[in-house]
Amino acid sequence: MIRAFNKHYRKAIDIIEDATGSEKIETAEKVLEWFRQLPEEYLISLALFFNEVIDDLGDESLEKIDFAAKRKKGDYKEEEDDDEDEDEDEEEEDEEEDDDRDDY
Repeated sequence: MIRAFNKHYRKAIDIIEDATGSEKIETAEKVLEWFRQLPEEYLISLALFFNEVIDDLGDESLEKIDFAAKRKKGDYKEEEDDDEDEDEDEEEEDEEEDDDRDDY
């Protein structure tokens, strides 16, 4: 997979080096539009792939994409409340399943 990436990377460099300024801008706009049309799952998958490529290439100058969510204290507290509600819902569902089994 990395070999295929490197092949396309070299092609991209050739395209960029041979392009005029306006062609570079046009190409960049096409790429950005393409990214906007992709589903979120594809973008995240691509980002994870690029993180692996960066690791394999050992290029320290490239910054990997960090997916760790940074939360505010208020957001964390709200999430705890949501988790408690989810736990209660799961317990109720388990109880309903047990009641259904008792019926048989």
